[in-house]
Amino acid sequence: MDLAEHHMFCGGSDGSIFQVDLCTWPGQREKSFQPDQDSGKVFRGHRSQVTCLSVSTDGSVLLSGSHDETVRLWDVQSKQCIRTVTLKGPVTNASIMLAPVSMLSSDFRPSLPLPHFNRHLLGAEHGDEQHRGGLTLRLGLHQQGTEPSYLERAERLHMVLCSTMEKSVLGGQDQLRIRVTELEDEVQNLRKINRDLFDFSTHIITRPSK
Repeated sequence: MDLAEHHMFCGGSDGSIFQVDLCTWPGQREKSFQPDQDSGKVFRGHRSQVTCLSVSTDGSVLLSGSHDETVRLWDVQSKQCIRTVTLKGPVTNASIMLAPVSMLSSDFRPSLPLPHFNRHLLGAEHGDEQHRGGLTLRLGLHQQGTEPSYLERAERLHMVLCSTMEKSVLGGQDQLRIRVTELEDEVQNLRKINRDLFDFSTHIITRPSK
């Protein structure tokens, strides 16, 4: 259907395109279309089923796509095919769109300009002496000093993890030493008890009878 809603276009399974004038029969909801009698309202050229139709904004050009692997442009007034584009497969969707202004004007400037990618290159003479002869790339100087970078955060996290692991290892060694000392004391105590029992048994056995 065109934008003014004066004409409706229907694609047929035999490749024909039918034009129906919506303003010709006021008050009628149904209209039987006779291609033989209304031959002036038929676009002929496709050899297979018509799958998509599109009308230009002024209603003068009709675009059609078909399973015969072609796209055709029609002059609505004369029903003549003014251009045919052959493709390598069935056409299932096609539409007429307005060309953007940037395609037609070389002086076109977008209404929303994109910001430039700002990067700051500072020579090594502005930094440490050990990096002399190199090139330092600094991004987002306006953000420096506000919060630590991801690299600094990673370094801090690594230091915290290393310190925690070291404390854990040292703490584990201290606990191990204490446990070993306790076990050694317990072994010495058991040896003393065993020796006392042995001496007591020996004394009982070797004691002369009365």
